[in-house]
Amino acid sequence: MVFLVGPWTHVSPTVAVVGARDATDDGLDVASDLAASLARAGVAVVSGLARGIDTAAHRGALDAGGLSGAVLGTGIDRAYPSSNAKLQERLSRSLGLMSEILPGTAPTAATFATRNRLLAALSDVVVVVQGRERSGALITAREAARIGRRVAALPWDSREPLSEAPHRLIREGIATLARGVEDVLEMLPIAPLPAKAAPSPRGAVSASSPGGEAFMAELGDAEARLYRALRERPLPLDRLASDSSLSAAELMATLLTLELLGLARRVPGGFARVPRR
Repeated sequence: MVFLVGPWTHVSPTVAVVGARDATDDGLDVASDLAASLARAGVAVVSGLARGIDTAAHRGALDAGGLSGAVLGTGIDRAYPSSNAKLQERLSRSLGLMSEILPGTAPTAATFATRNRLLAALSDVVVVVQGRERSGALITAREAARIGRRVAALPWDSREPLSEAPHRLIREGIATLARGVEDVLEMLPIAPLPAKAAPSPRGAVSASSPGGEAFMAELGDAEARLYRALRERPLPLDRLASDSSLSAAELMATLLTLELLGLARRVPGGFARVPRR
C-alpha cells in the first residue's frame, strides 16, 4: 500500500538526487544547482526530504520553477525533520508526497530503508552526490541498479570523507561518473521536454476521441506522423517507429510530447495507444 499527497502526474523523466545529511557546503551547492538545472530541462526531481543533500535538491528544483516530490521515511502525516515542515508543504503542492509507511509512524532505520527502495523504483536515474562509506544513499543506488535503473555519482577530492559513497559506486561499476547535468541528461531513457517548451506549430491534426469528443492540437511534423500511426488498441513501439518513419530516439521524444498533450499513452510491455477518454 502506498499513501499519496499531491498530484503525482508528471510524465517526463524523473531523477532522484540523494546523499549525505551532513553534506559539505560545496555538496549542498552542487545538489541545489544540479536539481535546478534538471528542473529547467523539464525533469522532475525526487528525493527523501532528509537534511542535507535531499533538502538542497528539493529546494533547488522548486526555486527553479520545476517539479519536485518527496518519498518519506515516516507516515505521510508527519514532518521529519520538523525543520522541513514548510518545505514538505511546498512539495505537497508540487509533484507531491509518497510513503509506504502507515500514517502516524515514527522514523526508524527500517522505514528509511523502505523509503530508499521506493525512491529508486520511482526514478529513471539516481544521482548520489555525497555520502560516507555506510551512507543510506548506497541502499537507493544499489536497489536502483538491481531493478535496472541507471545510477550516477559525482566525483570529489579523494581526501573528502563524503566522497566515499560516490567513489565506491563508481569503482564497483554500479554508477557512471557524472560531471554535471549534461551527463545525467544523457543517461535518461527518454529525452525530457523543457518545462516551458511547446510543440512547433508546423502541422495540425484534427481528431475525435473514442468518446466522441473533438479536439485540435497543433503538432510538429514528427508528432503528427506518430499521432496518425496510433490506434485504440496498443501497438508495439517498433511498429509505431516504422509506421511514422521515426528513429527509436525520435520516437521516444515525440511520444513524450504527445503524452504531455494528452494525445498518447504508454502501456506496460512496450506498447502505446491513443488514450481512452
